[in-house]
Amino acid sequence: MADNIRDISFASFNLYNLQVVGAPTHHGAPTFTEDTYQARLEWASAILHQLDADVIAFQELWSARALRDLFDVAGLADTYELHFIGEAWYDIAVAAAVRKPWRVADKRLHKSFPDDFRLIKRAHDEAGADVDRTDDDIDVQISMFSRTVMELTLACDGADNVPPVCVLCAHLKSKLATDLDPVEAAIESLKPHRAALGAALSTIRRTAEAAALRMILTDLTRNTDRAVALVGDLNDGAHSNTLAILSAQPPFRRRHKSRTGERSDAGMYPVTFLQALSDFQDVAYSHVYDGVREQLDHVLVSEQFYDHSKNRFWSFKTQEIWNDHLGEDGPNGPKRPTSDHGIVCARFAWDPAIA
Repeated sequence: MADNIRDISFASFNLYNLQVVGAPTHHGAPTFTEDTYQARLEWASAILHQLDADVIAFQELWSARALRDLFDVAGLADTYELHFIGEAWYDIAVAAAVRKPWRVADKRLHKSFPDDFRLIKRAHDEAGADVDRTDDDIDVQISMFSRTVMELTLACDGADNVPPVCVLCAHLKSKLATDLDPVEAAIESLKPHRAALGAALSTIRRTAEAAALRMILTDLTRNTDRAVALVGDLNDGAHSNTLAILSAQPPFRRRHKSRTGERSDAGMYPVTFLQALSDFQDVAYSHVYDGVREQLDHVLVSEQFYDHSKNRFWSFKTQEIWNDHLGEDGPNGPKRPTSDHGIVCARFAWDPAIA
């Protein structure tokens, strides 16, 4: 529990295909038995208590009942308010848990991209210039998120002068190669290139999702003092183009007398960078694949959480990552009692720049 009720912490928890006993998940994947389900709930319950977070964004949840079972096992059902994209859905989804005294004052779901979203570049302009040039010609036809983004507006009961906090819970397209459509998959000459083409499709979709989410973030933050946090499995590293798009690469102050970072109207600060500035080395990771360690699960915050901003309400305390359960051999389905992702938690102390 926070020292001050105005303090706030955000966590991202990938539930690794959590589903109730006997119900299906991905095609061909084994279902949970009573024993494996209970083992997963007990492990996740222990993590929830260690997290001790005010806001938890979940990913890879298959049913609302499974998350309610988890909080019942943890004995936290009366402490947290759970939020879902609905009572039933197809495939995996995000969800959220909000601890009192924080409460959800408003909730929005984003499945479709913003109306003005466009990823198009024509090879020539309307006047007909450069009609023979084709290297700029691109038209990406993606109009919705692979997983619905949940937007929650939080209020803090019993605390004066605490502004609303907007939290976006997200799970972007993974790096796993997308299966080719049957027509392309049947083409003999493409068979050796399925992995490359599928990975390109996944990367294009994840990039498009990042751009659409950036539009939502910009609309929330631009010309406002609104406090915003983006929490979730973004399926890319801290130095990736995906994170650069989402963060809009705000300025960081490197020396005491610098004025850099006093204002960043629409920028979002990756908490892993805030932690790195105070660490001697970068050891943060939340995922292991073929021996490669990366942080794919992130918390990004607006300038209201950045220490050197004149519009600060909270100061950064620490980022913690629970990753001891990650093995080098990868996941093995519901029989594994943990998750294939580390759990990330970022903590902030109430510390307004202007009292």
